[in-house]
Amino acid sequence: MIWKRDYYGAAQTKWALVVLGFLFVFSLLLMNYVVAGVFAFLGTIASLQFWYFRQVGKRLVMQNEKNRSRLLVHGPSSWTLEFENPGLPIWNGQLRLHFQNAVNPIYPQSNAHGQLNEVLVPFTIGYKEKIVLNIPVQGAKRGISKLKDVELTIPHLFGEGSIVMTYQPIILMDQMVFPNIFPVKELRHPSPLKPGSFEMKHSIFNDVFSPIGTRDYVPSDQFHHIHWKASARLQKLQTKVFTQIANESVMLIVNIAQGYSIISDLEEKIEVIASFIDFYYREGIPYSIVINVRAFGQSPYLFIPTGDGQKQRQKSMELLSILSKNDLTMPFNRMLSHLEIHEEFPMSVIIFTHDEKEAAPYIAKWKQKTKVLVYGDDRKGGEIQWKKDLIPTR
Repeated sequence: MIWKRDYYGAAQTKWALVVLGFLFVFSLLLMNYVVAGVFAFLGTIASLQFWYFRQVGKRLVMQNEKNRSRLLVHGPSSWTLEFENPGLPIWNGQLRLHFQNAVNPIYPQSNAHGQLNEVLVPFTIGYKEKIVLNIPVQGAKRGISKLKDVELTIPHLFGEGSIVMTYQPIILMDQMVFPNIFPVKELRHPSPLKPGSFEMKHSIFNDVFSPIGTRDYVPSDQFHHIHWKASARLQKLQTKVFTQIANESVMLIVNIAQGYSIISDLEEKIEVIASFIDFYYREGIPYSIVINVRAFGQSPYLFIPTGDGQKQRQKSMELLSILSKNDLTMPFNRMLSHLEIHEEFPMSVIIFTHDEKEAAPYIAKWKQKTKVLVYGDDRKGGEIQWKKDLIPTR
């Protein structure tokens, strides 16, 4: 059953039908046909109302297709609900929605109840009619807001009482709010020891598909790099000059555990990671993310392999959006040990941790083969100093 139906006031309607039937029969016995006609008319209305409320809404269909909207804090979005009614019309109904407070409704008839927001929407739909309701919302904080339940109240046409219909299946709509992003300073750490796509002087690798000019030929130049047209024009051999390229890739390692609990500055740290990701996305730098939250799969922790582009950014932002203080973490040193054995390190590694001593043995080894940066939790006056250092001065 898609809709769970609860009747309020049906018992009074039944008793009213019984009383009207008794009065109708009593009026016939007294041969007072005018009064009997009045009671018959009232009984007919009550019977039609009873039948209507037993049938109304039984064929109402709500489209429940999987849909996820993504937005930033203070960004606009909306819940879009589509209904189709091949059955009896519904008049003066009221739709009640509950969803988590990662988004707030921009609607006059709304209330907040703890971690949930409630919205009341007028609802009327005719026979064989389709309607679409849009309830505007705004991103309030990082996280995910799921539509918990949809409840439709249909009042009695005459008298008191109503029918409350509750949608039973799990609703597949949600709103994902990405963390705040702030501009950061230049965060590039290319290495000339491996070929890549980053232009860098003094690299030992050339991009043979990107010639940028010519120079005089020297005996050590390769024969197939000679620019024959330029040589004929200048009457001496010319060698192509190529763009020098270097490899640039980053691994972000994040420690969100402090003892047996989650760090107190989780939101601030997530904003910093999101800002790094946004910078790497805009610059086209491949990156991976490692977080010491337990997960299922090949890695016992949250791990997004190296990649770039829009899909990588979306996966990373979604991962940061669902992180919670209720997540189960694993010891940071155990994660670093597993990472060292099973993963290949990129050109640079950036570690975010409040306890540098725990990671010190691994940092010392990793610095011998890659560039390692560590951002600790250096608090002075309640502020994270390294976060302030990352924001460019204006």
